[in-house]
Amino acid sequence: MKFKQAGDNRPELLGKVQEHTPLEFVKRLLKNIDHLLGVVGEQKPESLATYTANLEARYQQLVKTDYVSSKNIDVSPFITELAHLSKFPRLAGVFLNYHFQLLQLPRENEEKNEVIEITHRVFLRSALIPQYINLQVLTKTVARDEAIQIYKRHVTHYVRKRIADQEDLFQTLEELREDSFKTDPENPIWLRVVGEVEAGKLIIRKDCCYWANAIEDLSDSELKYLVCCYGDFESVRTYNKRFKLTMEHTIVAGDPYCDCVYYDTRITKDFTHPPKEFFDSI
Repeated sequence: MKFKQAGDNRPELLGKVQEHTPLEFVKRLLKNIDHLLGVVGEQKPESLATYTANLEARYQQLVKTDYVSSKNIDVSPFITELAHLSKFPRLAGVFLNYHFQLLQLPRENEEKNEVIEITHRVFLRSALIPQYINLQVLTKTVARDEAIQIYKRHVTHYVRKRIADQEDLFQTLEELREDSFKTDPENPIWLRVVGEVEAGKLIIRKDCCYWANAIEDLSDSELKYLVCCYGDFESVRTYNKRFKLTMEHTIVAGDPYCDCVYYDTRITKDFTHPPKEFFDSI
């Protein structure tokens, strides 16, 4: 199989400034927590109260500035329609404070719906670190292997609900392959080598990951993998509901690359993942 390089490795782009509306984005993060609480309550109901208390305590330990009070933010509209988080308004409030702290939000600005300028690194950290903490606290509330299974279930079903009504982006793996070479000088695709579509399979080895760069200071590689990568197995279906992904190594988990194989299940039922030696030799 022939492979062709695409994209570029430009970690300096993490310093690129972008516009961001904090109160709009945080709604998505709160929905994510709400869904996680729902799964914990379903799978481990006897631990839900302890988990929420531990989570609130952990965020409170990390918070240095009370943005919610200083900006006169009413938390209730953010959680009224969230079936699970609405029962824990203090947790929602301290989470908001920590999220704004990660954004390095100016306390003195009185605009509630302000548009701020932040770097891409700050944006990624504001989205990924809270999810890491949510999982980390769960592993300290129940047995680690049990916490991981709960989190996997949460991610799979959360992504599944999010993409349920989305239309397929591509009809074939050939279209996905072609898209892998498209780039924008201001927002280049990550460095990768792309194979040819053969027998309903497309192999792509990704050789850099800006998400991994943004949270390289976090110590638990297994938890980082679950936060950053595990959802890919379900979200691959945003490309096409009949696509499937296998992946055994990721940069976030400490490997030198991400070994991605995309399958069109209408064409193949052989989902045997190539060995590491194959990806090393590309």
